[in-house]
Amino acid sequence: MLTPTEREAIASLWSEKLSQDARGLPKSERHRNLEPASAEFICALAGGCGTRRLLEIGGSSGLSTIALAAAARSTGGRLISIEIEPSRQELARWRLKELGLAGHVEFVLADAGRVLGHHEALEFVLIDCEKDDYERFLGLLRLSSGAVVVADNIVSHDLHQYVTAVRAYPGVESVTLPIGKGLEVSRFVNGSTGRGEGGAVEEGHVP
Repeated sequence: MLTPTEREAIASLWSEKLSQDARGLPKSERHRNLEPASAEFICALAGGCGTRRLLEIGGSSGLSTIALAAAARSTGGRLISIEIEPSRQELARWRLKELGLAGHVEFVLADAGRVLGHHEALEFVLIDCEKDDYERFLGLLRLSSGAVVVADNIVSHDLHQYVTAVRAYPGVESVTLPIGKGLEVSRFVNGSTGRGEGGAVEEGHVP
């Protein structure tokens, strides 16, 4: 479902991330993008499941945003892309506009913990943010029955606590896949109401 141009953009973003890592830039200045193989996978999974209400936590400079926006295009759906760092999201907005995908994305500039409670009936969610926040954000998701949640960096960061937490939810079918840096793919058969504590909507909501 990704076009050759979109794959080129993903490859370019990944190359830039590797360059930043090689130059030893401070963590705060690096783009945090999932690997191209993982992008291909989530695009195929979200599109193949026919999901129309998609959300990502940690859009960074847009690599995963391209993949999920392409999936939303194929299903007639829409992606909500949450990112807390303004410069990263500005890059993502520019890239998606250049690719003609901006119309499939609602960009939200905010702390995810303050806005997740305002998005309900989600059908597909990607979690790729600060690893200490995975479990907290998972608990805030308002998911439709059969929704799929994918979390990145499961193997590379040994996120066994997240794996244990997500598999403890009632009616969850979950598996770790050795794609990219490791993806935990979880299907919430019964959905989820979001049991964590939400907050007020953050300023900077950018449709």
